[in-house]
Amino acid sequence: MAKRTVVDQVTRQRLHYTTFSGRARSNLTINEKERYDVTANVRVVHGEAIWISVTAIMGIEVARVLITPDSIKVINRLTSEYVNEPFIYLHHFTGNGLDFATLEKLLMGAVIDQIAGDNLEVWRGAAGYMLQRQANDLQYEMHVDADYQTRYTSIAASARGEQLEAYYADRRMDGGNSFPNQIEISIAAPQLSLQSAMKYNKVVYNEKVELPFTVPSRYTEAQ
Repeated sequence: MAKRTVVDQVTRQRLHYTTFSGRARSNLTINEKERYDVTANVRVVHGEAIWISVTAIMGIEVARVLITPDSIKVINRLTSEYVNEPFIYLHHFTGNGLDFATLEKLLMGAVIDQIAGDNLEVWRGAAGYMLQRQANDLQYEMHVDADYQTRYTSIAASARGEQLEAYYADRRMDGGNSFPNQIEISIAAPQLSLQSAMKYNKVVYNEKVELPFTVPSRYTEAQ
């Protein structure tokens, strides 16, 4: 199949939604030492905000995150600290290949915009297609199945030892969208190693969502 046809079929799989709300059981490993079994409540307002509340045993919230195209805010209830930084703060951990739109697509199992462009290479395999593209110092790779649904996405800057990977499985139709109910995201960078395995048990589209985020006055800013 011609490269252009594959790209067209892949890009047609984009999700269509204004809001998303989901709940997932998650295993989180930080720097290969700290391991947590938590529940993540994820809410997305398309193109505007990503809100995540992380709860542990007995539903006790341990962290809350609010990401917009301009900023990242984090409340750490375990240490009574907060983070309030511009979005580029994330580049310390993920490299400069990540913007808000790309982060949203990675969390939703959608096609990232950067995969379609000059120098794109497409290979056909037994289970689908592999797409690869080099842009400056970044390498983009995506695997799709026979239905052109995303199974794997990678953004890597090998020279800096940075790679962000996402694996997707157990796709189901929800609200007219094909959503991967199992998502594994890993970040490998000199400053951070993180692995998150999420299994969603609830997904809702296009309902009103609240994104509450208030830092308690006694909390101090993380250094």
